[in-house]
Amino acid sequence: MALSPLARATRFLTVSDPGRLRLRSATSVTLSVILATVALLTFVHVADQPLTVAMLGTIVAMQSATAVKDRQQSSRVITTLLLFLPAMGAVTLAAILSGFGNVGDVGFVAVLFAAVWVRRYGPRGNALGMIAFISYFFALFIHAKPHQLPILALAVAIGLAATLFVRALVLPDRPRVEVRRLVRALRAASLSVLETASNRKDRDVELLRRRLGRLGQTGMMIDDWLDRHNAAQLLNVTNEDLSFRVFDAQIATEQLVSALWALDPQKPWPPGLGRATTALGSCLQDHPSEEQLRAARKVAAAAADKADATTPTGIATIAAQRAAQAHIAIHHITTHAIRTEAPPPAPVQPGPEKEPQPGLDPSTKAAIQVAVATSAATILGELISPDRWYWAVLTAFIVFTGASSRGEILTRAGHRIVGTIAGVVAGVGLAALVGDNRPVQIALLLICVFCAAYLVTVAYALLTFFVTVLLAMLYGLLGEFSIDVLQLRIAETVAGGAVGMAAAFFIFSTGTRSTLIDKVDDYLDRMLAVIDEGVGSVLAPGGHTELVAHTRELDKALSAVLVAGKPLELRPTSRGRRGAKRLLRVLQISNRSAHALARAGVNASRADGDDPPSAETAKALQQAADTARLTVGAVRSVVHGDQVEPPEKISQTMILDVMRTSSGTRGPVRGAVRSLNNLQRALGEATTRL
Repeated sequence: MALSPLARATRFLTVSDPGRLRLRSATSVTLSVILATVALLTFVHVADQPLTVAMLGTIVAMQSATAVKDRQQSSRVITTLLLFLPAMGAVTLAAILSGFGNVGDVGFVAVLFAAVWVRRYGPRGNALGMIAFISYFFALFIHAKPHQLPILALAVAIGLAATLFVRALVLPDRPRVEVRRLVRALRAASLSVLETASNRKDRDVELLRRRLGRLGQTGMMIDDWLDRHNAAQLLNVTNEDLSFRVFDAQIATEQLVSALWALDPQKPWPPGLGRATTALGSCLQDHPSEEQLRAARKVAAAAADKADATTPTGIATIAAQRAAQAHIAIHHITTHAIRTEAPPPAPVQPGPEKEPQPGLDPSTKAAIQVAVATSAATILGELISPDRWYWAVLTAFIVFTGASSRGEILTRAGHRIVGTIAGVVAGVGLAALVGDNRPVQIALLLICVFCAAYLVTVAYALLTFFVTVLLAMLYGLLGEFSIDVLQLRIAETVAGGAVGMAAAFFIFSTGTRSTLIDKVDDYLDRMLAVIDEGVGSVLAPGGHTELVAHTRELDKALSAVLVAGKPLELRPTSRGRRGAKRLLRVLQISNRSAHALARAGVNASRADGDDPPSAETAKALQQAADTARLTVGAVRSVVHGDQVEPPEKISQTMILDVMRTSSGTRGPVRGAVRSLNNLQRALGEATTRL
């Protein structure tokens, strides 16, 4: 059934922004800025203060709304209150030192060093450091003077109060609404990937991979929600049970998609498979009725009962029925809050302390990098413009934020330069259209705030673009707008980006390839843990397992690999780009096979422990697992640059070795050996083609 344009747009927004978390965050930031702007403009008008006072408070409101990332609402409130201290400390320092020439520059570098160094203290330290940095920077921007400090302190307090008001009263945490939206996003992502896999005329494998990635990201976001909230109190279901249901739905959908994609697109599907996938599709619609869900469950179950589990179409039909069951269970949990025995979760036990690494702490190294880079940017920026030098320092600082390797820093610097140039062009055009119309300037400023906050995690170049347009509107409000000023911003940004790149290469340099190797090693370690526990659960059914949690850790490790490998996909040589893309693709495929193995282990742990596989079957399955472990080791060696012999068993022989040991091999054993076989084939490609 064709969707209306509105329905397509709604699904796109649901899938691209699971739980509407980015929309909520951007709305919170914009409302904070609006409230702070109204309050501060009223204040400066009544108190006859310059407009720059209002701008400082507004910037503090915007930064406090974006920088505070504590997981709990109460912690976010405390952190927001604490922001007043570093904000006013930085403003005071800037106002006092600005009258001493280059001493003010030294103070800025010291603040930047401290802002990076305190990141070792987690989200709160990062927020305190960022507010100190932006406050010092903006105090330079508005030329703050010591006699203005009491008024500026009041402006900062108003900005923080606006953020607190929005965060605590206007848009407080609504965990029940958030999890239901996340579950709706899981259904939308599942439906999107199902439609792609079912399209036999236009088979777009890249689109399928992107949509599978979104499905996995949505599952991890629900897992993150479970880390922050107690489902037993909110939904009357334990965190463990909801986590398992989400895991089951995601993995069943992945298995169905893999089965559908493997079918011959030229051959028609049997009626049973068509009915099962249609039933699943009806479960994944927005707000399905109870009648629809009951009918879908019945149709999918009837199709699975008649399916031949030894054929590819039969496997796909059974997978569709399992996916429908899993999604229906989640729908019931989050919609009707099924009453279960739901004791409060056990207190979290502290994990083993990490052994201190030799040498300087990573945050100290980053702080030294930033200090050197910003010192050089200060000198270079003042050569370009004695009045606007801080733009170069800003860029040199920002390119290090969230980056851990040379490649990431180079990429961020490039995106910042491109975004700045595009923003300057747009800012000049808008300024020419708007002129001195202050209400329109303020409206455009707020639109830029919303877009920057909404797209901050999507594309860094877009963030920079909207921030640059925002600055053009700010200059217009201050009466200082000119094309020369924006041209200076481009020159200062290029200078700061160049200094940041140089510092990345020569100060505590961290290679992109070495970073990727470390991340891949961590990922493969977690892969081995999933193999060990998954096979162990299948061989000893009915026991306790932590496979769901371990699989989520595996997914997070894969995300880290993808981030670390992204700069290598932009390498100048085609061979380097192909190699990086092939490695990331192989790991993504192998990750879905590990999901299937974990699902087999979880199903075995929930089965009757009185019916373990035979000794012969257990031996054959252990041998298959050993083969997979050897292949994981071979992939590790290849990534490190060593030559290895490709594994011998990369075909269906592993399945045959296990299946011939028993004519009645049970579901978890069958699922485990098939997933091991697929894992072996995926990783075997890495040993032969990387």
